[in-house]
Amino acid sequence: MKPRHFSLRFSLWGGLLCLLLCVLTLMAPAALALSGKITEFGVPTPDSRPWSITAGPDGNIWFTEILGNKIGRITPAGVITEFGVPTPEGPDGITAGPDGNLWFTEASAGLIGRITPAGVITEFAVPTAYSDPRGITAGPDGNIWFAESQGNNIGHISPNGKNKVTEFAVPTAYSDPRGITAGPDGNIWFTEALGGNQIGQLH
Repeated sequence: MKPRHFSLRFSLWGGLLCLLLCVLTLMAPAALALSGKITEFGVPTPDSRPWSITAGPDGNIWFTEILGNKIGRITPAGVITEFGVPTPEGPDGITAGPDGNLWFTEASAGLIGRITPAGVITEFAVPTAYSDPRGITAGPDGNIWFAESQGNNIGHISPNGKNKVTEFAVPTAYSDPRGITAGPDGNIWFTEALGGNQIGQLH
């Protein structure tokens, strides 16, 4: 027969564990629940057409202004700051990079842009002329991947200081790759909007 003090101690620990689980269970839905209320924040530049949006590594939300030719940053409290893009062609997609910066595409200019949380912008040329880079995402390999709509390529740029752009041709001609994301399988997935009418996987 087990000593009474052992059973009592075991019961106390079990009770505390159950209480902790109950508290966590009650807290989880409250933390995740959304009320459905929408608050809107006006962008300072008129008719700038905010386009793509992503969460930044600095705790702010970053977005592209395709007609305003700016990268915007909005704090959770709604304070907006805009940064002008050097090349006047309009930024398109945007994503947070593993290097702590934001990366974006400049479709009409055929460029990939990088902006630091402080607002310093650097641009990198895509090798294929008139490639029209659109969607962009951070890959599981530490690179930044993007879809070239008119170049019919999937490209990546290394943010490790070398900033080398590498391109991979999509097998279907004129497939118009646009949207792109990193998959849970460790591969890159993308859409082929027009000629392809397919979903592509790069591995």
